[in-house]
Amino acid sequence: MNELILNKRTKTTSNVARKESAKGKIPGVIYGKEIGSELFYVDAITLKKELSVSGEHGVLTFDMDGKKGTALIKQVQKNAFGHQVIHIDLEEIAANAIMHTEISIKVIGKGELENKGLMLQTQRDLVKVSCTANNLPKDVELDVSNGEAGTVYTFEDLKLGKDVSFVDDLSTVISSVSEDEKQGEEVEEVEEAK
Repeated sequence: MNELILNKRTKTTSNVARKESAKGKIPGVIYGKEIGSELFYVDAITLKKELSVSGEHGVLTFDMDGKKGTALIKQVQKNAFGHQVIHIDLEEIAANAIMHTEISIKVIGKGELENKGLMLQTQRDLVKVSCTANNLPKDVELDVSNGEAGTVYTFEDLKLGKDVSFVDDLSTVISSVSEDEKQGEEVEEVEEAK
């Protein structure tokens, strides 16, 4: 986790914001008990690298005009195409304080289901956890490779580290496996053609 350099900014017009964006700077806001509420710009390339390491709901360290701290990424806004970050919201936190936040659920093994003519229907892609900033994982994996039609996955199927606990109800459904209707129609068409 590298330290993110935040450069203070003043409230400006959208024209100034567009010019800064063209220079590779992303606007953002950070708020917290110690820092109050501050507007800033951050280098787009540096931010992209940090998001790839910590995730869009992760924790990062920052330096704003000599004031160093730890912050939770609260929101990452992207352009209409969903590729380019256009704004970021950070919440200052104490590195050793217990916090509640959401982390991404990373589904693995989906290809194996599709090879069996099955499909995964997803209801949740985030789970709320409780831990210190130092123990916050980037994401948590859900392995669906051994799923069969009718299999239901809940938060109880997720494996978290010993220093991380669930805030959400463990019986909450994440996803379920069903037969792929398109796959079944293709088999029927082949049989009818014979």
